[in-house]
Amino acid sequence: MATEEEWINKLPSWSIKLLGIGWAVFIAWGITYEYNKSHGLNKAPRYTIGQVTRTDYVVGPSSHSVAFFTYTVGDSTYAKSSDGDIAEGCTRCLVKFAASDPTNFEFFNKICVPDSARQAPAAGWFYPPFPVPASVR
Repeated sequence: MATEEEWINKLPSWSIKLLGIGWAVFIAWGITYEYNKSHGLNKAPRYTIGQVTRTDYVVGPSSHSVAFFTYTVGDSTYAKSSDGDIAEGCTRCLVKFAASDPTNFEFFNKICVPDSARQAPAAGWFYPPFPVPASVR
């Protein structure tokens, strides 16, 4: 059986370099993707209503609650899910989305939309018409 050093010496040096470059590109892409997602969501945020359609509980090594919901922006309705418990008795939660990309969203499962806010405008609210914590805005 070959030792680790013998095995490494058998690999062409270009394959090791290529693997290293591949990992570097993957990490850079991940950092850039998360930055762009966060930046887009905070640069021009809009808010709308997420209608909770059902909840479930995932059992396994990382057991957790999942909320399934829909939200509408313009003529499009998006069906999404988010981890975490919904606030007691809440069926409509706040959704923050990027104006430039409505699929870039954040679901606030603990912020219920009051009944006084019947419907969000087609393009969403610039600011929710009800009190929300400053950390959400």
